[in-house]
Amino acid sequence: MNFGENLRRELEFQDIQIKELSIKTGISKNTIDKYLSKNQSSPSVENALKIAYALGVTVEYLASEKDEISKRNKMQDSSFLQNFSKLSKTNKTIIKDLIQIMISKQ
Repeated sequence: MNFGENLRRELEFQDIQIKELSIKTGISKNTIDKYLSKNQSSPSVENALKIAYALGVTVEYLASEKDEISKRNKMQDSSFLQNFSKLSKTNKTIIKDLIQIMISKQ
């Protein structure tokens, strides 16, 4: 897989439209379309970073050829951490306590 294929798969997985990604990143829709096209133009490092940040994944995740399960796990971990960081201190404590309870019952 290449950047464009991984990007397309991630956009589908997160149900994000190209126009939304364009707005989030400040990268034109036409440029993103080029990354997704069959000609598969490669993004600059700066654009790759913007795209990865907007999707909550790493550039390595988008550019690598690692297996799909590993990629999904990383994305899910990243998404969880992103959401967790948005919680209040009280809610973070509650989540941490719930995790400890769940671990102890395994």
